[in-house]
Amino acid sequence: MKAYLIYIFAGLSLLFSIDGIAQVITKDSLENKIKGLQYYLLYRNHDTTYIKSYADQFALKLVAVNKINYFGIRDKNSPAGLRYRPEYGVNLGIGVAYKWFALDLAFNIGLRENKDFENSEYFDFQGRVFSSRQFFEGSLQYYYGHILANISGIDEDLDDIAVIRDDIRSISFGLQYLYAFNYDKFSLKAPFVLNEIQLRSAGSPILGASFAYFSMVSDSSIVPQSIMEYFDPRLYLTDFNVISLAVNAGYMYSFVWKKHFFITLGLIPGINFNLGDSKAEQRESFKWNVSYKMKTMNALGYNGDRFFTGFQFVGDWNNIRLYDKLHTKFTNGSLKFFIGYRFKNKRKKTS
Repeated sequence: MKAYLIYIFAGLSLLFSIDGIAQVITKDSLENKIKGLQYYLLYRNHDTTYIKSYADQFALKLVAVNKINYFGIRDKNSPAGLRYRPEYGVNLGIGVAYKWFALDLAFNIGLRENKDFENSEYFDFQGRVFSSRQFFEGSLQYYYGHILANISGIDEDLDDIAVIRDDIRSISFGLQYLYAFNYDKFSLKAPFVLNEIQLRSAGSPILGASFAYFSMVSDSSIVPQSIMEYFDPRLYLTDFNVISLAVNAGYMYSFVWKKHFFITLGLIPGINFNLGDSKAEQRESFKWNVSYKMKTMNALGYNGDRFFTGFQFVGDWNNIRLYDKLHTKFTNGSLKFFIGYRFKNKRKKTS
């Protein structure tokens, strides 16, 4: 698996490398480039009977975010399955939007579950960028300490099984790109950035691609000893690593009522191409295989000329076949509540 990581970081190094050819950038040329970027991001030939822009008004909002992250295993030869998640908490913060710039920042202020973890280290970054027609997403998550949140297909009580696993560490990295074809009538920004308003109901086909890496390490099997008999021994995992490349195609639609109340629903399934390895009694590699994934982007709320509020839910599920009918699943996402206000520009009076 180390070789896979070397390829990943080598590719990222090439992506972000600096061209060795010198180029003189003047002040005027830099201003023109910035104006060109601003025009590309903000202004397009959208149908003003469907979309109204508020990009020229400064917007401020308060946000509360609950991150979602879990992994699980499933033996499809039997109904047995289990799922682990880290300790969840609520992050609070603020967001601003003006012109082409929009940023939400949320921080943990101690609103976490009351669990007796010896190890509770974590780092969770999820960033999203919206243009008029495109969506970019990147995530990097690290968690030390997990909870056995769910057991299915087994006649055992969770109270009799060790629920807190301080020894389980997980790390994930993901990139997602999506393109909305009907961008002249359907706004990606209206339900998620809130610097536009969707005036009439409309939708759009969505096409994209993604990359995901997930790794888990534990000191002992993630299958508790008391329920091992229900699982294939190859799922007594202490380590597994997965790389997935995917193509996505789906649809998003915004239902609008009285011009300001909205519900946006988006389902964007995909096909994953996977490889990786795992360790139970011994380390095994699994060859390239194909599985499914699901991307969902949803929002509901009120988007008025000044005041706006609502909820957003974005999630990404990856189902990976390890061996035969032995599967693992990992996901990440977030549930966000927001409430905000736009400040009207003061225009100078003309004499």
